[in-house]
Amino acid sequence: MKLALTVISAAFCLCLFLTACGEKEHALAAETGSTQPAPEETPEPAPEPAPEEDAPVANKPAAPASVIAFTTELREKGVIELIEKLQDAEGGGNPLQMLDTMRNLNQLSDKLSTIETGDLPEDLKQPVNRFRDAAADMATHMEEIPIPVEVLTGGQEAMGPWFAQKMADDPLFGQIMQDWGETMGELGGEMEESGSAIEEAFETYGIDVP
Repeated sequence: MKLALTVISAAFCLCLFLTACGEKEHALAAETGSTQPAPEETPEPAPEPAPEEDAPVANKPAAPASVIAFTTELREKGVIELIEKLQDAEGGGNPLQMLDTMRNLNQLSDKLSTIETGDLPEDLKQPVNRFRDAAADMATHMEEIPIPVEVLTGGQEAMGPWFAQKMADDPLFGQIMQDWGETMGELGGEMEESGSAIEEAFETYGIDVP
């Protein structure tokens, strides 16, 4: 149930800046890299692992009917599938993938808003509500990205000249993008933290949700 959107958010912002500015760090790495092969080392045999002791089985409380119904609703409404898509998203160098992430996040926010949490136990209800609110805020914030959609869909060819012209017209645009990216990071952190709390609550009740 974890949703590491902090990484997605940072990669999103970083990709926009690096694509626009046309930085090529791999060229520098190629010039400074050594051409001499590293000497081969004979690996030492790995130590034998110590025998594991049987851990005591923890007594987990039975999952309330409301929790079981909640997990069923998550699957039936496609929430789990959307979360997996967002986890698998690759933002680097692909503006179209970023747009897919925006659409998936909007769908996730819409679906979460239809799920009733009033009957859930507090250890699950609170992080679910936090996750839902953060997802809604992030979906809204992604739509407010200071770069037009038509520029994003135009790829590197459109983004580079547009960014250069924008910086010439508005020297503070870099700060605007930085502020936008910092907010994305904060919202992503809130989603990741609440997602971890949801996962812990599921473990408490012995429920395995991917």
